[in-house]
Amino acid sequence: MHRQDAIGDRIHLVFAFLGIVCLFGPVTLTEIAFGPLTVFFVVRIKNTFPVWVHGFGQPAGLVVIVMSVWMMLSLRWSGDPSLGWGEIAELRWFVLLGLIFPVIEQRLALIAAMCIGLAIGQLGQMLDVFDGFGIGTIANLVENHPGRVSGWWHPVVGGSLLVGALGLHLPAALYGEGRSRVFGVLGSIVVGVGIIATGTRGAWIAAALLIAFVVLFAAITKRIRWRSVLLCSVVACIVAVVAGFAMRGAIQTRIDETRTELAEIADGQYDSYTGLRVRMAQLAVDAGFEHPIIGVGAGGYQQWSLHQDPDSGAHAHAHNSLLQVLSTLGIVGVLIWGGVIIVLIRGAWRIWDKDTEGAYGSAPMFAIIGLMLASFTDSIQINTQTAAMFATLAALCPAYRPRLSSKTAREE
Repeated sequence: MHRQDAIGDRIHLVFAFLGIVCLFGPVTLTEIAFGPLTVFFVVRIKNTFPVWVHGFGQPAGLVVIVMSVWMMLSLRWSGDPSLGWGEIAELRWFVLLGLIFPVIEQRLALIAAMCIGLAIGQLGQMLDVFDGFGIGTIANLVENHPGRVSGWWHPVVGGSLLVGALGLHLPAALYGEGRSRVFGVLGSIVVGVGIIATGTRGAWIAAALLIAFVVLFAAITKRIRWRSVLLCSVVACIVAVVAGFAMRGAIQTRIDETRTELAEIADGQYDSYTGLRVRMAQLAVDAGFEHPIIGVGAGGYQQWSLHQDPDSGAHAHAHNSLLQVLSTLGIVGVLIWGGVIIVLIRGAWRIWDKDTEGAYGSAPMFAIIGLMLASFTDSIQINTQTAAMFATLAALCPAYRPRLSSKTAREE
């Protein structure tokens, strides 16, 4: 491939890089982010043929195909097949496994693209803070929810994306060296402030669990640099105090709401925001117990839930990835979904070249874990932007990475 189309390789990398950056813009931009890459991939499909076949044949891709087939079969007993097709459509992002594979040698550059894209997304949060500087078009773009700063992202989606972003930066902050450590510390702090600003309580909890997990991992594998931990802790405390003071009103409101809502739930009232989430989780579990093997079918969760409890106000999904899969696809779906996660984390660990990629080479693995933690309060496989990020991370963690033969390297 390198001999036949060296210029095409560079253009391919540019389109992949720009696609990942644009992934974290407004959702309309997300939908078309990989359009140029897709077109260019088709144009040079012959030149990349021996390579991209391996990309589409990755274990993660094969398991996702099994998932999509099972979801399509489940439409036969789903109460809402049209909504089911919408859920199946979000698996389209896994086509990136093959589209990105021809430039997987430049994995660090693609990880950098994800960091840049998320940083630009946080610029949207900054615009939200200043109400778009009074410019009508920008103000309309970034103002989602009063009192919650999430830019052009939905607060819940933004919280999940930023927990994944925290996973990108934490490894470098804790056991990176030189500039990567500096970028890791700064990135972790900026992302942490962004998570707080979204006002998404599920993301707050997921971020805390992710930090504990990464610290534990670094300690067990003896990679941790305690000076970095001390530096991060001191700086984080200072930033947390400043950010907490600046956003004290919104934070206190969310804390007060939580206390009130938990008290209402204890009294059997589910009319609140948190109460609705708890009730939807209960209905998802009920659906899983009533239809344990095959579930109620892709897209069938909402209709089944409203049939069981017309006053529940259940959403289109259960706001929990595992419970959503359990309720709609049963134990069969849970096993397949578990296979996807295991394959991805295994691939992320195995592809990490510790000697040449440094700490940021492990970033996608922790970003995947971060999204998994966020999935306890968000169905990441159904929301467009989290599904796109998840699939892109999968593309950055193939089980197999091609290596140049010594002969090819000499010829180049």
